[in-house]
Amino acid sequence: MGIFERLANAIFRTATGDDNKRRVLTLPVALIFLVFIILLIVAAMLTDRWLNLPSISSPPWTVVLAVILLLAGIIFYAWTIVNFMSARGTPVPVNPPKELVVSGPYAHSRNPMLTSLYLVFFGAGILWGSLSFTVFYTPLFILVNTVYIKKVEEREMELKFGQAYLDYKKRVPMYFPRFR
Repeated sequence: MGIFERLANAIFRTATGDDNKRRVLTLPVALIFLVFIILLIVAAMLTDRWLNLPSISSPPWTVVLAVILLLAGIIFYAWTIVNFMSARGTPVPVNPPKELVVSGPYAHSRNPMLTSLYLVFFGAGILWGSLSFTVFYTPLFILVNTVYIKKVEEREMELKFGQAYLDYKKRVPMYFPRFR
């Protein structure tokens, strides 16, 4: 059994286990994710400075684009949080809703929470004028999350929800909704 499968099994056992343990672990796991995001931002700032990278120019159209991305991401993120909380769960992998959430934004994307964060990251990178955050660290964040989702989260969801998740996975795209 590889490291990713062991991690998926550990998350599955925790997410389906004792309610008190899940509640206790929710804040530390959320803080680890927040620290990871802060480290990406700090790394981008240092990279821009150390490499003396030019700032992304800020003509009015880039500011408008950044604000649109930020607002869309924030609104979309809030919608996903409300949807998760109405299913009596949190976005933290160790304390998710007990049932498979397939309504609201989850009817169109299997990972709308991350999709919204990607929009926020690109908007913030453009607004801050950080070349490294926009073209390196945000794509790196997307890559790391995609590997985690494919190797760990999807396996854990299959363990938890079985065929219902496999059917959902076939029907709904990973990040970006299909427009028909």
